[in-house]
Amino acid sequence: MAECVDDLLEHGNGWAERIRERLTHLPPELTALVLHLGQAGTFWDWHYKVDAAWKRQTKALLKADGAWELVAEAIRALSAGGSLHDCTDPNVTWQELWAKSDRTPTRGLACGFALAAGYLALGASPTELEDLVADLLTVARKNAFVLDGYYKRDDDLSGAVFTALADLSAMEALWTLHREVQPGAHSHRHLAKMVKKTATRLGVPPHQLQERTVPTHGVGPDGTLQLGWIGRGAVWLNIPYEAVITVSDTGRVTVDWIDVDEGGATTRTSSPFRSPTGFKTKYLPHNVDATRLLARKIEETLSAERRRLNALLYENRVWPHAEWARYYRDHPLTGIFARSLIWEYESEEGIWTAGLPHLAGCLTLDGRTLDVAGTARIRLWHPKQATPAQVEAVRTFLTERDVHQPYDQIKDAT
Repeated sequence: MAECVDDLLEHGNGWAERIRERLTHLPPELTALVLHLGQAGTFWDWHYKVDAAWKRQTKALLKADGAWELVAEAIRALSAGGSLHDCTDPNVTWQELWAKSDRTPTRGLACGFALAAGYLALGASPTELEDLVADLLTVARKNAFVLDGYYKRDDDLSGAVFTALADLSAMEALWTLHREVQPGAHSHRHLAKMVKKTATRLGVPPHQLQERTVPTHGVGPDGTLQLGWIGRGAVWLNIPYEAVITVSDTGRVTVDWIDVDEGGATTRTSSPFRSPTGFKTKYLPHNVDATRLLARKIEETLSAERRRLNALLYENRVWPHAEWARYYRDHPLTGIFARSLIWEYESEEGIWTAGLPHLAGCLTLDGRTLDVAGTARIRLWHPKQATPAQVEAVRTFLTERDVHQPYDQIKDAT
């Protein structure tokens, strides 16, 4: 049976070489598990549907002694090297980057191990599960075109990891991937489905699901997104010219078109993001349209977030500061608006202090920088809950600092 297992491991594949010795010297019951997991390639494809009979048999085989450790080791080996398509020969690896991802026995086995990892919750300690989820998260990030560096996207394996994380109810890991994996990846739709399914099962309120799934579109903390050819800008979208999409502190989106064939001549445009004369002829329409479409999607998300934050003014929502900072203040798109609104921070004594968000915590109306504990509560300031003097203090504060708000926060002051 060892020879059969060896047939599943491609020679030269980085992951296969790292685990070959481990998988070809197993007792019969674990060898049967490996051979069974290798059959995942017969059904696991872009539909992302697990065969019910395969799943039942997998759970039965995982009861064997050492099965948990074997699957965990295989996932750890997947996370340790490059992507699934990393090869021991660098020249072959470079060629593999451009080659189509064929359905190979090794690819099917990797997907089988990833799916099986989702059934390991029973009998595992919290530490073991935490380590397993961390390894799965790394595997997903490498194979979903998230990390900079030499990694090839593999939607089949990424989709298998998304399914496993959902089976493990690893909500935080799924939130992270939802922010990082761009909609251009085929597996993103499956990821979104797994996020919603897991959130529903865990009882996550609709408003939390909404605020945790706001896309970043690849925009960085500085409000910019760089695009270019391989090795330049975002790794998940490559174009034969260079472009920089910028979101200003008022929410205005612009595109800098950089003509690499003309010494880097730059032209800036705003919505509808028309390209410079001759760009489509030189760099082809579909490449130019990819940049324009992305800029428009960023605008759409910003418009939706402006409306959502406006609606929050009429809701009685309170967040722990650390949670709020992650999904509001520090989000590259939501933060554009959240950082220009007045919020209230609760002290240990239960006193609420109004101010603007600040990296150190809060800039109060009297100009002090207030350090805010991660467990402190925060809410959106509303003029109807403030005295006339407080409303006037907010108005003066915003005027003196020339703060451009996404909407007039004090318009309902009485």
